[in-house]
Amino acid sequence: MIKLQSAFVLICLVVGATCVENTVHWQWRDLECTTKNATGNDKISTEPAECRVILRDAEKDTNGRPAPEKSVGCFDEVVNGTTRAYCDLLCPNADTVYLIKRDPQVHRSCFVFYTHRLERRGDDWFLWRDKNCRLSQIKFTIRCEFLFPRKAFPSDEEVFRKLRKRI
Repeated sequence: MIKLQSAFVLICLVVGATCVENTVHWQWRDLECTTKNATGNDKISTEPAECRVILRDAEKDTNGRPAPEKSVGCFDEVVNGTTRAYCDLLCPNADTVYLIKRDPQVHRSCFVFYTHRLERRGDDWFLWRDKNCRLSQIKFTIRCEFLFPRKAFPSDEEVFRKLRKRI
């Protein structure tokens, strides 16, 4: 009887894992923001940093696929008298988006929830930066969680085409 129960539990685990694998997938994004004529440890410039989103299929993926142009998908918006730079993370219809890390990790101008944050707008996710974080050179690593299989996700070309139409 115990062997039968163990076999049943094992089958449920395998079937459950297969179902999750086929219905959920993750993708990674790097948001690389660079500055010109920057000074100091935080590489702060007098002009806002230019950012580019890079798509990756896995955390260790070294073949990132960058957006065709810098700052495509980024825009400024004034919120409560402060200018924020918003950048589309190209995670359409993601259920959840996580900020995994920033580089450099010790950054005196970029504090999560204060000078940068993830924000959902409709079916899209953005990362906004304000104050000196908006003027700083920094790289954010983000993981997007989708509640549908990878094969249902649009191609890079479709994602970039939609992005260009919106801007």
